[in-house]
Amino acid sequence: MEKYWNEDIVGAVNRFKRSLLSGRTKYFDVSEFEGIVEQLLDEGDYLGSEIAAEQGIKIHPNAVPLQLKYAQVLINKGKYEKSLQYIKFAEKIDTRNPDVHLLKGSAHMVMGNEQKALISFKKAINYAGSDRDEILYHIGLTYVQVGDITKAIYYFEQSIKANPENEMALYDLGFFCDQTGKYRKSLKYYDLYLDLDPFNYSVWFNVGTVYNKIDKHKKAIEAYEFVLALNGEFTMALFNIGNALANAEEFEDAIKKYKEFLELEPDNDDAYCYIGECLLNLDKHSSSENYYRKALKLNDKNDTAWFGIGLILWMKQKLDESIEYIKKAIKIDDTNSEYWLTFGKIHNDSNNKESAINALKKAARLDASNTEIWLTWTDLHVKYKEKDSATHILKRGIKNNNDSILKYRLVALLLENKKEKEALEMLLISMKQDFEQINYLFDIYPKSLKNKKIKKIVDEFRKNNTIEES
Repeated sequence: MEKYWNEDIVGAVNRFKRSLLSGRTKYFDVSEFEGIVEQLLDEGDYLGSEIAAEQGIKIHPNAVPLQLKYAQVLINKGKYEKSLQYIKFAEKIDTRNPDVHLLKGSAHMVMGNEQKALISFKKAINYAGSDRDEILYHIGLTYVQVGDITKAIYYFEQSIKANPENEMALYDLGFFCDQTGKYRKSLKYYDLYLDLDPFNYSVWFNVGTVYNKIDKHKKAIEAYEFVLALNGEFTMALFNIGNALANAEEFEDAIKKYKEFLELEPDNDDAYCYIGECLLNLDKHSSSENYYRKALKLNDKNDTAWFGIGLILWMKQKLDESIEYIKKAIKIDDTNSEYWLTFGKIHNDSNNKESAINALKKAARLDASNTEIWLTWTDLHVKYKEKDSATHILKRGIKNNNDSILKYRLVALLLENKKEKEALEMLLISMKQDFEQINYLFDIYPKSLKNKKIKKIVDEFRKNNTIEES
């Protein structure tokens, strides 16, 4: 029956499009007009969908479904006030229609009036009956539309409480939990989805991606292999098997997978870059550079390839050439903090202090959470014997980044600068935050091992901590 309806609507859409070309209005019943509007919306033809809705309302002025479809078209076009006029008209005809209140709530939400939206959503839920899960799901979609993913997830979860087999809600929970870093929950919802539809290869692909993010690379590979078993033409699964192997530092096997992928997609410049990166990790610098250059032949806007060659030239101590390549990478993507950090390091090696500092400033603005940026910047000032500047930068880093490593580095710097009292205070703060990192202090400042005061503080802290744990 569903197939027949779809084919019937396709025919109606084609007849409607021909009527637009001829300039003659044709008759369609309410369900046909509803299907035409929906199909044109799916195609992104907002003008056509608006004309269809207007024609439908002229022919069937009291048809609530068409009033709502037209309101939906108007919302999509940003005409919220006008959409509410049609929704209110539909509400007068059918007060207990949950779709009326759902759409009214959506209009108020996108207009920024959440209180009014919640009143309408509550009515929609109350009138939903057996469609409660669908109403809750669509409320969640409205929150996605306005960018409030936390509340969207809440409503999706309410939807599956109402109906544990709502596949769309389960899929979106898997997707948005992944997007918000809730990887365990994401896998839980994807698993529930796969219990209902175990042969959905796109969901298996998403599962593989989540496993990759939490460093469960074998699990990721299993998921991607299942994708290929279900759909051998889904080549990105093969590409991502290469990624999983590379993330697991199985670089030789990763290269083989990327090459398999390239047999199917020979013009994919990213695959050449990934092979180049694997070879770089295997210390095969010449081969790595060749693959990065192959990537550039396919796409001279590939910033990863420019950066990769720049790294290799840096390793070869060809500093001037390296700077030129990193510059090209930055010109393509000037928001990549790793590029700016490396740029700063190379300038530092070239004894170009001002350029190095400017690059590190940019890197820190882009990603203050990158501990290496602050350490590199600190070490640069230490190199030039600028003790106060080094301390200032490190303290600034700690304000922006709570990593205990920065605090232990400050302890070492303060000890070097004969500021023992301040150093010991910072040592206590560092140990309370993460005692396991104490060895970092001993590695970068071995003299601290011979400092009696430090030894006493560390021993007392260790003893007290052990007592508390036991």
